[in-house]
Amino acid sequence: MGQAYDKFPKTSVGAHQPELIWRDFDMFNIHINSHKQRWLKDVIDILDAHRFVDDFCNDLGIDDRWTLSESPSASGISLEKCVDMVNGVFDFDTNGEDDAYGELTQPCECWKLVSCYPLYGEIRFKLSEVIECDFWFGYIETHSWFTTPNNYVVFKKDDGNALLDFATRLGGATATEASAMATLVNDTWYRLGIHWDGDGTIRYFLITDGDFPQTIAATGSHTTNIPTTELAFGFGIRAGEAAVKHLYVDYVKSAQKRVIE
Repeated sequence: MGQAYDKFPKTSVGAHQPELIWRDFDMFNIHINSHKQRWLKDVIDILDAHRFVDDFCNDLGIDDRWTLSESPSASGISLEKCVDMVNGVFDFDTNGEDDAYGELTQPCECWKLVSCYPLYGEIRFKLSEVIECDFWFGYIETHSWFTTPNNYVVFKKDDGNALLDFATRLGGATATEASAMATLVNDTWYRLGIHWDGDGTIRYFLITDGDFPQTIAATGSHTTNIPTTELAFGFGIRAGEAAVKHLYVDYVKSAQKRVIE
């Protein structure tokens, strides 16, 4: 394991050989140990990763993690609570009016698709009814998908069909879209993943729900119309008829290598 001296960061290591010490209450020397441990540090530690997760074991409003956008104002969503379902599940349901909607985004636009800085986002969700509603998940400029942002990277489902699409848009240009990558089913859990590789490509994944390891049901990639501005992470639902529509969310996750600009 090396001497005690080798367990702590030093000033003399030199620019040609960066210090590989995982700084925590018990220092870990990656020079001496495994580079697999460096990978673990990079994906879980705040030093070099920006990470947001919510497992929805609390009601909306307990903290400041989310901004709610809704229409009609103050009444588009009738329920903003975790419900008595295993894992902690958030029930996001409309008020029964046609075109009523609700969206949750993080309060700040704190994600950006920067060269050399990979990003990954995922959701586990289900819709009570998959035809007469709009749904979206991903990264958008401003805090409302339903007011048509100029920049976004999203999965979406349009009102009037059960087809899942994936789209990217840059600066208000015509979006690059992969249409009908799957047909959703009522009250069925799905996992969706978005990955930016830091080198010009966004990949998207429809993941078959089940125990680990899950399998990929559909995937593809985009290399055009990739936004370059800061984006907010979130999801939303809009009713396509005068009836209550439920979006159930088990968890969301977004993680990126900490960006140095």
